[in-house]
Amino acid sequence: MDIKITKGARQYGYLIWNSKIEETIEEMLRGLDSVPVKFNGFILGEKHIDWKYHRISLGYKLTRALSPDQTMFSVLFNDGVLEVKSYNGKQ
Repeated sequence: MDIKITKGARQYGYLIWNSKIEETIEEMLRGLDSVPVKFNGFILGEKHIDWKYHRISLGYKLTRALSPDQTMFSVLFNDGVLEVKSYNGKQ
């Protein structure tokens, strides 16, 4: 699944999804309050899922360091690990 990197997501270090894809995220992470996260190859460890505000913290140092041309997150849930990769969505 692909999620746009918003200005707030980049500035504050979150993976943020909107209500349009809430159902898909809930199916993927059903019953979980936290999930192990791997971001661009780095294992970040167990991260809390904030269901109220539709977000998971990735860390602002990592998201602010992304190149400005990185505009999308690719999100996969494999073997109990949430894999998040950033890429240029304009290609």
